[in-house]
Amino acid sequence: MNMYTNTLRESSDDIAQLVAQSHQVSKNIIFPFADNRAFLTQLFTQHECDDVSLIAVGVATPDVAIAADKANISLTECVGNNPFNYSLEFVLRKIKNGDIVYLANPHKISGANFSLTGLRKIVEKNRDGLTIIDEYYFDFFGITGLKLLENFDNVVILRSFTASFGIYSSDAGYAIASKQIVSTCKEWPLQKKISTILRKTILATMSNIDVSEERLHEIREEALRINKSLAQIGVQCRITATDFLLIRVTSPKDVGNFLKTNKVDVENLSGYPSMKYYIRYRIESYFSNDRLIKSFNKMSSEFYAIQKPEKRSITLRRPHGESVERQITAEELLVAKVKERSEPIPKINSKHLFSIVE
Repeated sequence: MNMYTNTLRESSDDIAQLVAQSHQVSKNIIFPFADNRAFLTQLFTQHECDDVSLIAVGVATPDVAIAADKANISLTECVGNNPFNYSLEFVLRKIKNGDIVYLANPHKISGANFSLTGLRKIVEKNRDGLTIIDEYYFDFFGITGLKLLENFDNVVILRSFTASFGIYSSDAGYAIASKQIVSTCKEWPLQKKISTILRKTILATMSNIDVSEERLHEIREEALRINKSLAQIGVQCRITATDFLLIRVTSPKDVGNFLKTNKVDVENLSGYPSMKYYIRYRIESYFSNDRLIKSFNKMSSEFYAIQKPEKRSITLRRPHGESVERQITAEELLVAKVKERSEPIPKINSKHLFSIVE
């Protein structure tokens, strides 16, 4: 082990210890990282070989695509007909045992998600491979695959330190995996060091849980308010278990340009499969969200009015693997998600797991 690796280990050990203490687990299964993309690149590189495929469930987000390119591994997107609803059967058909499987739960673009039961079936199918479950939006979603670590040593769970705080300038997070995988991660050369400023940011997020909970509540309330206001003028929205709304419009380009002139930022999703008419809006403060609503009220309806409703279903996930697949209202979705997060937290008797709801 060289001096550089020693320095990196010292810079992250105390953070790993704090995470471990907060969840009452061993720090040997936790690996903090400064940059998600750099971590994925090294993880892909570590497991890359001639007969291994990298399968991205859903459309591949830029961070995954760039990491795959840097790791010199071919990437295959596993995309069904409905981007808002993962098809477990479709995914299982596409995966072969021994692959590297990456899935964000929920998806960072569409909000699609799996239940714990679905995650387990994927890991069982890929028993000899590596399954990476990115839980960037866990604090919004409330369902995790961490219980899988009790029976499988080839699963890596990713979490963000800053997502629930809306700190998008940082992509720092941590991995939870078997001791063997974490031990290997610690030996990687040329890892990005956690800087002093980043360390302060991470420590601040870990000591301000009340602030995080307050923001999560505000996001839920604002999602419902925006959806209701836009629906009144005929704009179709999808609420997701994340910090963004999906808005269906006639012309994403014209809507995006109009909103930009009113200092409202959105992402045009028309380049993604089966999302031709969608833009994505990240929910912000009350006043910023008001600017979005007012901008739509000033906008020509020919830019956004679509007569036919979106018929592709979304799946509402519940704790313990149950799900209801149907078109649901924004109110039903929000009430259910709040209920999930407020239910009693069961104890999971394993030294490798957080004690949290499934």
